[in-house]
Amino acid sequence: MDRIIAPIEIKEAKVDGTFTGYAAVFNNVDLGHDVIMPGAFTSVKTTRDGQVRIAMNHDLKKLAGKATFFQDEHGLRVEGQLTLGVGYVRDAYELMKAGVLDGLSVGFDIPPGGSTWEERDNDYVRIIKEAELWEFSLVPFGMNPEALIETVKAFHIRDFEAQLRGLGYSQREAKALASGGFKSLPHRDDGADSVTLADELQTLTHAFNWK
Repeated sequence: MDRIIAPIEIKEAKVDGTFTGYAAVFNNVDLGHDVIMPGAFTSVKTTRDGQVRIAMNHDLKKLAGKATFFQDEHGLRVEGQLTLGVGYVRDAYELMKAGVLDGLSVGFDIPPGGSTWEERDNDYVRIIKEAELWEFSLVPFGMNPEALIETVKAFHIRDFEAQLRGLGYSQREAKALASGGFKSLPHRDDGADSVTLADELQTLTHAFNWK
């Protein structure tokens, strides 16, 4: 089974173990020199209710949940439900929210004729045009240099805003950061740039005691 590790782009993660994001990104050359083309997942090994399995590090003996899925222009979008009643899944989810576990990897088979090799920038990359998806996994490292968690949210949003206020952010800034993440603040009242704000929020995200 082939594997491609892609950015984990979590749009929202809730305390009940649900999250949305992209398990794979199309038209993107990863560090393994693979490119998944739009619509490449022509077949999917699903559960009885038509969802794709979530695993830990491609170990199908350590399943973590399941997800609905669809392919758009950007990639394979998933709406996942982690099984938090299982100890190792609950631990993994806490690491996801803390920004420690920040990679997703798809596991798939390529049928005969489903891929070709192409020269790009004096190197060869594998173009994957057709694949059968088996699962996607939570993994600690992403092969994509752009692998970042965009936004993580929890129901205790007011607690998060209070923590931000304690760091010196205004009420308006705290609400914007808590609801929209890094991109929500192009500038700050005291003139701090967005890069500085991103660094400060990243530090807070790792230090915050998620409930």
